[in-house]
Amino acid sequence: MSSRALRRLRVEQEASLAEEHDDDESSSDEEQNDGGGGGFMAMLEEESSSEEESSESDDEEEDEEDQPAVTASSNKSKKGQATAKKEQAPVEEEEDLDAILSDMKIQNQITGDEAENNDPSASTSSSTVRSILLSKTHGYDIQDLDLDYALRDLLGGAAVAGNPLFIDDDDIQQQQQLQQQRGRNNRNRGGRNNRRTVAKKYLFGKVKPEWGKPPSFVGGGLGVKELTQDVLEEEEGNKWSVPWPYNESGDGSGEDDDENKEKDAFPNAKWFTFGMSDTYSEINRKYEQMLSNPQAGMQDPNLLAMFVADNPFFAETILQMAMVLYYVNDRGRGSDLLRRCMYLYETALPSSLLPSNSANNEANNDIFMDINRQPNSGFFACLFRIMQTSGMSGCHPNALAVGRYLLSLDPLRDPMGVLLILDYYALASRRASVALSEEDEDGLELGASFIVDLVESEKITINWEDDLTSRHHKCPLLQLPSWAFSYAMALYRLSRKEEADEALKTALETFPMVLPKLLEMNKVNVQARSFQMDWPTVLPAFNHDLNAANIDEVNTQIEARVARAAGEHLVRIFVERNHKLWKENDVVQWMYSCSEKVAKGDEPQLEKEADSGEGAMYTSTELPPKQLTSTFSPALVRYAQCDPSDYEDRFRTFPPEAIALDPNLVGPALVHDHRRGRFLRGGQARGGGGMMDREMMEDVPADLMEQLRGMLGMAGNEVDLLDPDSPILQLYLQSLLPWAQVEGVRPPR
Repeated sequence: MSSRALRRLRVEQEASLAEEHDDDESSSDEEQNDGGGGGFMAMLEEESSSEEESSESDDEEEDEEDQPAVTASSNKSKKGQATAKKEQAPVEEEEDLDAILSDMKIQNQITGDEAENNDPSASTSSSTVRSILLSKTHGYDIQDLDLDYALRDLLGGAAVAGNPLFIDDDDIQQQQQLQQQRGRNNRNRGGRNNRRTVAKKYLFGKVKPEWGKPPSFVGGGLGVKELTQDVLEEEEGNKWSVPWPYNESGDGSGEDDDENKEKDAFPNAKWFTFGMSDTYSEINRKYEQMLSNPQAGMQDPNLLAMFVADNPFFAETILQMAMVLYYVNDRGRGSDLLRRCMYLYETALPSSLLPSNSANNEANNDIFMDINRQPNSGFFACLFRIMQTSGMSGCHPNALAVGRYLLSLDPLRDPMGVLLILDYYALASRRASVALSEEDEDGLELGASFIVDLVESEKITINWEDDLTSRHHKCPLLQLPSWAFSYAMALYRLSRKEEADEALKTALETFPMVLPKLLEMNKVNVQARSFQMDWPTVLPAFNHDLNAANIDEVNTQIEARVARAAGEHLVRIFVERNHKLWKENDVVQWMYSCSEKVAKGDEPQLEKEADSGEGAMYTSTELPPKQLTSTFSPALVRYAQCDPSDYEDRFRTFPPEAIALDPNLVGPALVHDHRRGRFLRGGQARGGGGMMDREMMEDVPADLMEQLRGMLGMAGNEVDLLDPDSPILQLYLQSLLPWAQVEGVRPPR
């Protein structure tokens, strides 16, 4: 088979795939047209194919005519070139065949993924937490992780061409066609140019050139490894084990016999962790020493900016500097540093640990990380800050996508408190799927559907271990006040009216204090009375829970009082952020109807007076009102330490003069320049004159120190630290002195 035939086969295959995607449109057109149209189109196709063949033959003839007359020596070279072409011909045919097969394989894989994602039974077969949180069948899209994409989607695509967020579809199509043409040319050339180079796509945003390229693990950066038994045995002094509650069986017994292994809640769980190289560990050690030493002045943000400029690939300080800029209301540069910090972590992460729209998220594998291992804590904090800042800027789909990925890393312990705000992002995103029927014109709301799927799956529970009593507490997700009410709201938006009513009545009975707080935040007039709503007859049953004196009489145990304090803390966070979702008129009317049924009962309770013979009857309004009391699980103490300011819609900023941040130092921290010298020279970061090195030397015995100085020819003198940013010749000559040592370089043994 010739290369021309292979190319024609590829073109026919692409045309057939395009026709398969346009079956609906083409079928409607064929029903309207008669048979003559099809013959005419076939004639046009034959003419176009004949024109292509004739043009190819003409090109070959022109090439032959343009060849000049040559001498005998040139004929010999031509023969050699001809033989070389004959030898390369089968290679080109094989490469073209491989290219076609790879294209067919990619197309088949894409169509298979689309069929799997469109299969309604795929959602019911999800058996892992990761498959619910990060699968496309549950409304997850990796494009939402990109803040720029979320902003463009929020602004409606920015349809004005002068807008920097404007996207021209014609330009995108031209770029795609140009890339396809380049790919065909490289395949036709053969040899090394035929290799396909696939650039890594960063999910959290486009990489800026001023960020620089972070080093790999071998080059002094971060790496990721799986915590297998072999890896744990190689680590010195490692005492890590699978944390609770992941180490217990599905029935909660915690035993490891064969029967409980079959009931394991996470049978295919894999634990990963970030690893620090020697260079990265050394920078981390210096940073921790600066924090522990008050004389080093690391509390000064200007010194922090200089440290970031000197160490542009150290993620922890970049994150701290980003939050400093946010708190001085410099959101633009703070967001830039925050995304740069995420870029460092994303570069080290393999693709298997990142979310994707392929079928990998549907696999029966749960991928977890332990925040208690030091490098992982910065990654968790970076994801939480991205979720927080995106929610403050109104990009709720971006905040929801990042929060779902963060929760998938440790869903049972939830170390960052994502569950306290994730339901709000899901309901506030207001994103709908494609309408599947004429009855559902607007489509299915993806955020509400995600909440219902996550609650009904019962995969996520609230877990807390009491350090004082060593007791383990566990409760379902609906024991969180926010999720109990958000689950009812999600059912209400999905038009599942009966289920929504039952869920809201259950939430009102379990947490009655929420209703008066929501009405107060939304400024609902609870004193007015009408035929539709009569709040004065309903609210007394719910206001009873707000009186602390009434509750102290019931909760006599310390554990119950601590649980109630934690529950009130969570109710305060929920009402402050979610009250806007409950202020619409139809929602208020729905709350009243359900609260009336809770306070008075579903049906009028008519009771006869036992002592009187007049047959007098008490109506439901005349019966003694109920006194509802909130019930909080002890497992909610897990979130008692969460800061309410982390879940607000804005930062509490400081005036610029309170921090006195030098703008001349912030600029170098934002741009990586390897040619720039260091800001912290000659031990300035250590408090001047290598103070920390002297403190470390104080632990060495005096006689051993004097002996060491005598061997170096510097008895009675201290070590003179040299600045590594000095001119190279000066640094070389000074390093020859026996009492001199280059800062950051260990002396030879």
